[in-house]
Amino acid sequence: MRLLRNRKGFTLIELMVVVIIVLVLAGIAVPVYMHYIQEGKKSEAYATIDAVVAGALTYFQRNNTFVGGTMANFMAADDVANATYFTYALSAQAATGFTVTASVNGTWAPAAGRVIWTHTGAAAANGDAGTGAFTETGW
Repeated sequence: MRLLRNRKGFTLIELMVVVIIVLVLAGIAVPVYMHYIQEGKKSEAYATIDAVVAGALTYFQRNNTFVGGTMANFMAADDVANATYFTYALSAQAATGFTVTASVNGTWAPAAGRVIWTHTGAAAANGDAGTGAFTETGW
C-alpha cells in the first residue's frame, strides 16, 4: 500500500487519452482555420474587382459605353498587377455591361475557384450606369 501512495507521474493510459483529445481537437481546428485563410484571401478578389468597377463607371461616364475599356482605361492596372492570389480578366464588354473574372492563382484553393462580377443594364441615353452582382463558382 505504501508504494501506491508515493507514486508520481502519469500512466500510459492517461497520456494516451490526452493525446487522443489533442488529435481530435486538431482535426477539427485545422480545417476551420484553413477555411478562414481561404476566405481572407478571397477578399483580395472583391477589393480588386471593386476598383475595376469604380474605374469602369468613370470610363462609362466619359465614353457612354464600356466597349474598348481595358484594366488601364478602368484605372485598375496597378491593382491587377499587384494582385497575389488571383488573376483577373475583363470580358463580355458591350455598350451596356461587362464582366470581370478573378481566377485562383496558385494552389491555395480549388483551381476552378472564381469570383465573377457581371455588370448589366447601362443606358447612356438615360444616364444610367447599370448595376452588377458578384457570383462565386468552383469553391
